[in-house]
Amino acid sequence: MNSPPTSNATGRVPLRLSLLLSVAAFAAGAIGMRWYLHSGGPPEVPQPDSHAGASRSPGGETESAGQIEFPEERWESAGIEVAPARAGAFTRTVEMTGAITLNEDQIAHIYPMVEGTVDKVSFRLGQSVKADELLLTVHSREVGQAKLDYYQAQLQLEMAEAKNNLQKEISANAKELLVALRKGESINAIETQFRNRPMGDFRERLLAAYSSYLKSQADVSRLEGLSESGAVSGAQFLTAQANRNADLATFQSRIEQIEYELKTTQLLSSQAVREADTLVAVASTSLRILGCNDAEIAEVDPAKQGETISHYSIRAPFNGTVISKDVVLSEQVRPDAMLLSIADLSTVWINADVYEEHVPLLSELENQTIELTNKAWPDRVFEAKVFYAGEIMDETTRTISMRAVASNAEHLLKPGMFVNIRIHAGSDESVVQTPLAAVQEHEGLQFVFVHVGDGKFERRAIEVGDSNDEAVAVKSGLQEGDSVVVKGGFILKSKLLAELLEEE
Repeated sequence: MNSPPTSNATGRVPLRLSLLLSVAAFAAGAIGMRWYLHSGGPPEVPQPDSHAGASRSPGGETESAGQIEFPEERWESAGIEVAPARAGAFTRTVEMTGAITLNEDQIAHIYPMVEGTVDKVSFRLGQSVKADELLLTVHSREVGQAKLDYYQAQLQLEMAEAKNNLQKEISANAKELLVALRKGESINAIETQFRNRPMGDFRERLLAAYSSYLKSQADVSRLEGLSESGAVSGAQFLTAQANRNADLATFQSRIEQIEYELKTTQLLSSQAVREADTLVAVASTSLRILGCNDAEIAEVDPAKQGETISHYSIRAPFNGTVISKDVVLSEQVRPDAMLLSIADLSTVWINADVYEEHVPLLSELENQTIELTNKAWPDRVFEAKVFYAGEIMDETTRTISMRAVASNAEHLLKPGMFVNIRIHAGSDESVVQTPLAAVQEHEGLQFVFVHVGDGKFERRAIEVGDSNDEAVAVKSGLQEGDSVVVKGGFILKSKLLAELLEEE
């Protein structure tokens, strides 16, 4: 047989009731103190009311089922404010964690291009370096031989160019001589015009043929008159004409031969220059492949440099900071061993893993700005621009990788740090929204207080959606224009808990 319930409440008060008693006591004390300060005296002592279903609370407020009454003249002293719920586009805030990494587009892992011995180290770990700044010098036989080959090619080019220039001058003079000869100028005039002008053996060969022709022509002219008068035989005159024609043919042949030789020698001379120039280009390219810059190539001179001609310089590729160092003086180095790493820390990457629930955000994030915070700088908010929103989901973590780049001119963001990421995503869809401070919670349920008139407030259960720093989107339970308590809701919540306590 079940025993009747005992009337002794000691040890039987439910845990929930104990919590309600504590909250109600705290709230009552807070309300009483606020009223006391604003009204100049203690709150009124509640009086019994003859109306069934209603009760009188301190300050004259009355409560009825489903509503809480709080006179409007008490709102200011209690810190209660109401505002209409509004509808419109909502910008939600999504928070996630991320990590700072090096900007992978601004990292250089430096290897030597040749084998050699380190002759000088000009940097230290953590040092800031400028683009093209000398980092270290390596003594390399390969570089030394390449520089000597380049120097020899340069000498050959200089010789070929000198020969070509001389050949051009000879050709020009010989061509002018040919013009004078075709005009039939006298030997004396030609000698005067072309004295001390170089043209090789072309002068001798042309003038010899030309002189023979002029002599034969003079003989024909002299014998022609004598032959007509009978002073000489016709055979002599014919012999003179034959000699003149032979000398003319020889002279014309000599001209054609020399014109051909001028063309071929000029072509050969130009070809020699091109070949020498190619050798120089090959040698200089070999030096550039080995890492020598234009200034170092221009300084190649075995007589002046001596054994330092074998020095191979390694320089910084861009402005940055030395983040790793694995080289010491007199060390043997080779192309497959990294010597140091340089990173430009003026920008850093932010890596974040986006979970499936936030994947729809990715399509909106390309080139968008996100906010970053870190415990090391609690008062600073940094910004980064998303440049990669990911396309492939990791099968293990079920996340998609997102990358953003942040300016880091002050070097406050250190690679390896964790950051809190805040993403603001907007929507054109109109939604009902209310300030965050308006939303109250009890036993896992969320609600707001809606002013329904005559100093009465209704507890309205709501279903919340996305939120940001200031407001929350309301999926159901609230309509646009509803007068919502946006400040002082805790006072009304305390009265609500007191009401629940009475029901217990």
